[in-house]
Amino acid sequence: MVPLGFDPAHPPDQEVAALLRRNLDRNYGCKVFFVGSPVMGIRIPRERAGMITGEDGWEISSILSSKADSIRKEEISSVFVLGDESLIGMDFLSLESLALLGRRSAEGGSCDLPEILNQFAKTLVRTCSKSAASGRRAEVLAAGKRGRYVRARIPRGKTDDIALAPTIRAALARPDGIGSGGVVIREEDLREKVRRRKASTLVGIVLDSSFSMEEWGSVAEKVVMELLKDAYQRRDRVALVSCSGREAKVVLPFTPSVETARRHLDDIEYAGTTPLASGLLTGSALLAREREKEPSAVPILVLITDGTANVPLEVAADPRQEAEEIAGDLGRSGVHLLVVDVRAGGSDLAERIAIEAGGRYVKPLRPSQEEIYAAIKGEQREASGTRVERTPGARSSPIRRRPGG
Repeated sequence: MVPLGFDPAHPPDQEVAALLRRNLDRNYGCKVFFVGSPVMGIRIPRERAGMITGEDGWEISSILSSKADSIRKEEISSVFVLGDESLIGMDFLSLESLALLGRRSAEGGSCDLPEILNQFAKTLVRTCSKSAASGRRAEVLAAGKRGRYVRARIPRGKTDDIALAPTIRAALARPDGIGSGGVVIREEDLREKVRRRKASTLVGIVLDSSFSMEEWGSVAEKVVMELLKDAYQRRDRVALVSCSGREAKVVLPFTPSVETARRHLDDIEYAGTTPLASGLLTGSALLAREREKEPSAVPILVLITDGTANVPLEVAADPRQEAEEIAGDLGRSGVHLLVVDVRAGGSDLAERIAIEAGGRYVKPLRPSQEEIYAAIKGEQREASGTRVERTPGARSSPIRRRPGG
């Protein structure tokens, strides 16, 4: 087997196609490669993988028969059938069903192979010439008919989102799957579509709005507006917690609306002391409520502060220690914490909060709207499983997230 270096769960199509072309003969070359787990590749002499014919199905069936003793099909994680311009990905059972369909067609069976294969290819074909997009969001399983169709499964109860080609293949796998009128489909043959969609993010911003932060107020408000401008298309939502006086308060509930934000941001007043622990606790509770509505969303809490904490939650308690303890709870709950420190020389407390949460600490050299915005967007990309672009000049300290966080 040939070892590779990319993620076996999501191998880039271009990488797979290039690998198969280099290592497989165009006339039904077949090998098993190791991509963290075994992956089988079969190349057919067609322009596109979707142009597979009964003859190709016969050849694939013969290949599987000849390699039956050497291939441990239960260990094959996925199979790729490659044409000159595109490839089809499937599991090993689907490949066996496809081979059986092709053999029956070549033997003069009554099934409409071109139509079935056309439907099959429409659902699974991938174009190899497309470049892999950078900055792509991670995806999560989607409920209902929203999202991209990625595979099929046996229905879990009633379903109206039928995967046609896998259903037909399941019927053809039975000895009595073809009757005098064509393919015979029974209830146990039904397969439903499994869909995935891009993960959305929930960005809760806790803004230290004490008197010492007045000069950063307008910057933070502009950052919120910029985040909301692209929130609608990405299905992200943003909230803002103001942290001053005796306790924090929610200034902007989670919303994708720029107009809603404009109405609420005018309510922020920069004065008084800093109830930092209250701010973190309020932001955490706000995220928890929103996660109940959308469990698949990625929760991010952004703390913008100069590292001052002088109002405790409990009488006579240490406000700095309280902030660190709440940060630890945030990390254990799975929230991604980003701490943006705007103090000129940096704040030990701000960094310790990030460490306790297993989050990220960023100290811009000269805090600006652009730098803070870039730091938050970077955290969004990283938290949702995509590449992070660092802000030039900023001191960024990634902290290893705690186990179970």
